[in-house]
Amino acid sequence: MADIDYSQNAILVVEHTEVYRGILKKILMDIGVNDIRVTSTGKEAIASCQENQYDIVFCDFDLGRGKTGLQVLEELRFCELIKSSCVFVMITATVDKNIVLSCLEHKPNIFITKPFTHNDLKSRLDKVFQQQNHLRKTVAAMDNQEFKAALFYCEQELKAGTRYEIWCLKTRCELLFKLKAYEACIKACREILATKAHTWAHLFLGKALCATKQHDLALEVFKLLYSQGPVSIDGIEAFDEAAHIHQEKGENDVAQRLLQQATDISDLSVPRLRELADLCEENDDVSAATKAYRKVAKHAEYSMHSGPDNNLDFARSLSESAARAEYVESKILVAEALTALNKVNKSYKDRGTKVRSTLLASQAFSSIDEDEKANQLLAKALDGYQELDGVEKNLDVKVELVRTYVVTGNQAKANNLISEINTSDGFNSKLAARIDRISEEPVSQSGKSEVVKINSKGIKYYNAKEFKKAIVYFSKALKRFPKHIGIRLNLAQAIIAQLTLQGPEPGLIQQCIDDLAHLSHLTTVHGQYHRLTELSEKIQGFKSQCALVD
Repeated sequence: MADIDYSQNAILVVEHTEVYRGILKKILMDIGVNDIRVTSTGKEAIASCQENQYDIVFCDFDLGRGKTGLQVLEELRFCELIKSSCVFVMITATVDKNIVLSCLEHKPNIFITKPFTHNDLKSRLDKVFQQQNHLRKTVAAMDNQEFKAALFYCEQELKAGTRYEIWCLKTRCELLFKLKAYEACIKACREILATKAHTWAHLFLGKALCATKQHDLALEVFKLLYSQGPVSIDGIEAFDEAAHIHQEKGENDVAQRLLQQATDISDLSVPRLRELADLCEENDDVSAATKAYRKVAKHAEYSMHSGPDNNLDFARSLSESAARAEYVESKILVAEALTALNKVNKSYKDRGTKVRSTLLASQAFSSIDEDEKANQLLAKALDGYQELDGVEKNLDVKVELVRTYVVTGNQAKANNLISEINTSDGFNSKLAARIDRISEEPVSQSGKSEVVKINSKGIKYYNAKEFKKAIVYFSKALKRFPKHIGIRLNLAQAIIAQLTLQGPEPGLIQQCIDDLAHLSHLTTVHGQYHRLTELSEKIQGFKSQCALVD
């Protein structure tokens, strides 16, 4: 292999420790590099790349307090601060599988572990640069987003019998997908897979099948990828793609399970963690949502994904968990929520964020029945709310105010504000679910409409004596409306009807008892109290029958 001339290359070294900065500079000078710039933090690295174009970036994963090397790479690629032709070298002293996989997901050109020798580094750099030089026309076209030209150059290389055939085949599939030539992409992937089962070919095949609405076939391809052990980087992305399809199909439980599996393998991706947290919240899996939001708040702190919402969402989830937890655990969860809100208050000074934070603090105290403190904070938040201008009184602030009204027993005020919100642009299903999840009756217009449809379909199953289908349907509906009294009573009635048909079954009996336990707070003046009492007596009768049989 001929020596590569590095004398004209601009190189950035991002290294936390002075010793390794010195080692890297010496190695680079020995191989002929003249233009070397050095930074010690991720923040400095981003700033340097905003001002300069580099041919190579050497970056350690551990950069001390602040951004990690992974977060630097993610931001440089997302903000297009480095070109496709820039060689990114990720350096790490760890062999932690989670960190390694998380780094490889962002596709550094070279991943090298400390300690390494002069020859190790030079050999790997030479290989990458030899390829870059040979394929410079294709790479330059991709840098300029001239995808048709890049595809043409790729095809030329393949016809010429290039030694970089695998890279060209993969890049051709990627370019066909970018150009939305999905049928051609499908054909190319299948031809490749006929000779060798490259994971990237499976991934592009699945994505192209999905883009052409062939969802079931796509799911088969993705499952093949993520079911193989050990899971590859492409297999991790296959989890994400499959989860999106299941979400479109309304199979949110399956989607959550797939995203959870992906994060168990590689848990440093903030977008994936946030998607998982939102999905858990939608599925009313508050415990799993809290765990995911905790990781979002931790890993997003110094990244391009930092912002007040990370800790605000975390605090909200902690408060919802506290409301369902035993006394001691609820106190611990609320303390953690208040700590998260304090971080927000220290880092973000805008008035809207301060009002949201105060409202969430009110919700936190309400979740442990400290009503006096909750009402004091609500009053403080309302004072701040009155000072906001029209723009600052955005939907996020208003939704948080509605939620606080609901948990503090101000239902009439909640209803008045929701009437205004219901007609607002941008009031989506996610925000509606955030309110409806804590309300005994949906207050959003979309929620009210959905409940009507749910009860109508569930009752249709019931009247047709398809009690098992009614049970499944009402159980699923409770993930969207966990506090809805009517749905819970309908579920109990469907279970009792099934038990009457088939006889006592311990599992179904316990499901019904657990369901009705959520309604133990209803008093004799409540319109549904008589129905609750009647159903409770019936299920206790079945429980007694089970005890007699035992």
